Amino acid sequence: MDDRDEVSRLLARIALRDAQAFEALYRLAAPRLMAVALRVTQDRAMAEDVLQDVFVTLWNQSIVAAPGQHRTQAWLCVVTRHRAIDVLRRRKPEESLHGRDEFGEEQTYDVPAEGGSPMEQLLADEADVQLGRCMGTLEAEPKRALLLAFYEGLTHMEIAARMQRPLGTIKAWTRRSLMRLKGCMEALA
Repeated sequence: MDDRDEVSRLLARIALRDAQAFEALYRLAAPRLMAVALRVTQDRAMAEDVLQDVFVTLWNQSIVAAPGQHRTQAWLCVVTRHRAIDVLRRRKPEESLHGRDEFGEEQTYDVPAEGGSPMEQLLADEADVQLGRCMGTLEAEPKRALLLAFYEGLTHMEIAARMQRPLGTIKAWTRRSLMRLKGCMEALA
């Protein structure tokens, strides 16, 4: 049996929801179809998406050839190529951050900062300074317990074990320290 008959036979079985036929078609055609998609898209991830889309369509839409017509591997290659071209057409073009204005001078376009506006960054920095001042008012051991809880993510029991202090003491230090920090931050605001 040649390739043309095998692909047609497998597609007919896939139309009947035969999972083994689908797997056999994938093993037979996927490497060549991946090569076609990759040649068109020039991007491996995009080519993999195209290949997946082609096979999902083959499974979901019973594509059976008309009488006297054969669906061959060449036909699958054409379908894959067209699907890859469609994906490229739908993709939004990337804008260059560099360009030339009407006078021929090179221009660079700004990209929004990820950290927020300058005012938001200033307020955050100011809050960090205030928090540092307030942390400086805490006693050494309660401060260490608080830092272990928030910066290392330790539980009260883990902090008690590490600092070799009773669990109740750690809980009290953490609660009192948080209340002092809140009061201090409110006073500075």
